[in-house]
Amino acid sequence: MTEKKMSDVYNKVLLDLKKMNGVKMIALAGRDGYLIGEHATEGSEMLTLMSANMLRAAENATNKLEKVNPNRVIVDYNGGKLITTSAGSKALISVMATNNANLDPIIKEIEKTAGKIKEIL
Repeated sequence: MTEKKMSDVYNKVLLDLKKMNGVKMIALAGRDGYLIGEHATEGSEMLTLMSANMLRAAENATNKLEKVNPNRVIVDYNGGKLITTSAGSKALISVMATNNANLDPIIKEIEKTAGKIKEIL
């Protein structure tokens, strides 16, 4: 499949998540933090690079303590919330949500989307 067609596939999979109430930004990246399926915007690649580092650190910590991987990493800051979830061994999904966003439906949609990404990759 060509790069353009794969980009379209990723965008289609991410569409429901992008439409969620309270979602400001979403990015799909490899576990190294580099974007998959889209060209970098001003904040998207910085978001995924930092998210990859946070997820890797959380995985190292939980593996040493409990021998399990975390489901997600959530950063709550004054401007909103950053949620990073593994999408298998090859990818991660990063979502920036508004400060007052209801996280439960967003997290459910992230998990559903991560499952679809795992199947593709």
